[in-house]
Amino acid sequence: MFIHLKDIAIILGGFIAVFTFVNGLLEYKRQGAQRRFEHFITLRRRLKENEAFKEICAFLTDNNPLLAEYDSQSKRDFLGLMEEVAMLANSGLIRKEVAHYMFGSYAIMCEDSSYFWQNVDRSDMYWTLFHDFAKNMKNEHLTFTFKANTLRY
Repeated sequence: MFIHLKDIAIILGGFIAVFTFVNGLLEYKRQGAQRRFEHFITLRRRLKENEAFKEICAFLTDNNPLLAEYDSQSKRDFLGLMEEVAMLANSGLIRKEVAHYMFGSYAIMCEDSSYFWQNVDRSDMYWTLFHDFAKNMKNEHLTFTFKANTLRY
């Protein structure tokens, strides 16, 4: 039995095709993780670099009564940001554990703050996604244990 050059070429071509396919899948997965990370960084930057959001977060953390008088448009924008986090988590673009760890406490404090809702209609149907996100973050908080390997993309 002789192995012909043609047979070697076919076998080698098959190995190259499989290697190329696997390498393509791995690259696709890496690019997906990179895009998810970029979404996360954009949201985090918006939360931390927007002066109004920084103030709202500080007021929420302290349960400051000044939050009741805070600009309602900034509050609505803040709720919109939290809803964007919820949509990204619901669609799998960021992991729910990451959404909870990085944004969940603000959503929970916001939901529970009577001062925050003073000049924003809590019952408006357009905040349903936010309320659902805050509820999910509360549930996540009840069972949360820190595991570094779950905080990834």
